[in-house]
Amino acid sequence: MHDCRASVLSACHVTSAVDLFNSYVSYTRECLHKYLIDLLCVDIENDLRLFTHSAVLGQVFRKIEPDSASRDVARFTRLPPFCFFGEWLHISEVIEQHLDEKFYNLNALMVNDWKTYEEMRNLALERYGLRICDGYLPGSIVDQGLDVLVITENIQVFVANYTYNMNEQLFVQRPSTTESKHLHTLHIRHIANSIRTHGTGIMNTTVNYVYECLLKKLAIVSQFLSDDHVKSRLIKDVKQFNEKRDLFNNEYTLAQAEKFIREMRKLGVAHDGQTFIAKFCSLVSEIGNALAYMRMMRSGGLRAVADSAVFVPFSGDFTRLERVLDSDASGSEVDKGDGHAGREEKT
Repeated sequence: MHDCRASVLSACHVTSAVDLFNSYVSYTRECLHKYLIDLLCVDIENDLRLFTHSAVLGQVFRKIEPDSASRDVARFTRLPPFCFFGEWLHISEVIEQHLDEKFYNLNALMVNDWKTYEEMRNLALERYGLRICDGYLPGSIVDQGLDVLVITENIQVFVANYTYNMNEQLFVQRPSTTESKHLHTLHIRHIANSIRTHGTGIMNTTVNYVYECLLKKLAIVSQFLSDDHVKSRLIKDVKQFNEKRDLFNNEYTLAQAEKFIREMRKLGVAHDGQTFIAKFCSLVSEIGNALAYMRMMRSGGLRAVADSAVFVPFSGDFTRLERVLDSDASGSEVDKGDGHAGREEKT
C-alpha cells in the first residue's frame, strides 16, 4: 500500500500533491470498505442467521443459497493486520465491531432472543474466528417488583396511588386506583434489586425528583392555609383551645375536631365532589408518602451495599506495608522502626 506514495506525492500537474494523496487514500479506503468489508459483513451475518435458524431453531425451510455458501470468507477474517497508508487495518476487528453493534441493538429491542444471539456468537468464533462480545442484557430477577426508575419518573402518580405502612416498611397500591384483583407492593428488597440493576446513580436522581415534588406539594399547603376562610377558622379554633386548655388537660378533644370539620365542610366541595378538608388530608398523605419513599430508598441502598459486600474477600492475615515494599527488611527491623516511630509520636 506504500508503493504509490512516492509517485503520487511527486505529481506536478496539481497545486498540492498532499491533497491529491489524501484524496487517493480516502478513495482507496472507501473502495475497500464498499467492495470488500461491507460485503463480508453482510455475508457473514446472513450465514450466521440462516445456519442458526436452520440448525438450532429447527427451521429447515431457511436454507443458505449455494453461491453465498461457496464463498470462503473465512480467509479474509483470519488475515493478520496489515499496514494501510501508515495505519494498521485488521479486517476481522472491523467485522467484529459491526456485528457487535448489530447484535446489541437487536438484542436490546427483543431481550428474549439473547440465546439465539449467543449461538450466533459461538458460531462466529468457530467458523470465522470472530470474537463477538456477549450481548446479553440483564433484565431482572423473579422478585424484581416495581422498577424504582419508573416510579421516580412518575413520582406524582405514585404518592397519590399508594399508601405507606410504617410498621412493615411497605407501600401498597390503593384498591380504588385499579380494577385488577391483585395489588402492587413496593418493599425494601425491590428497591435494592433496582439499585443493583441500574446502579447507585438513581439515588441522586430520586432525591432531585422527590425534592421537586415536595416543593409543589408544600406550596399548595401554604396556599391553602393562607386562605382567609381557612385562616379565620383556624384562629377561632386556636382561641377556643387556649381558653379550655386547663379544663381538658391540654388535649384537643374529638368533639372539637368534629366541629372544626363541619365548619370546614361549609366552604364547599371541589370539582370532583370531595371537600377541601378531605383533599387537604390527601395532600398531607402524599407528602408523607414522598418522605417515606426517600426513607425506603436509603434503606434499599444500604441493603444493596450489604448484599454486595458479601463478595468482598476478607482475610484475617494482614501483611505489613513495609514488608511488601522492602522484601529485604526483617521482621525485627520493622518492629524496631515501629517502636521508634511510636516513641517519637509520644514525645
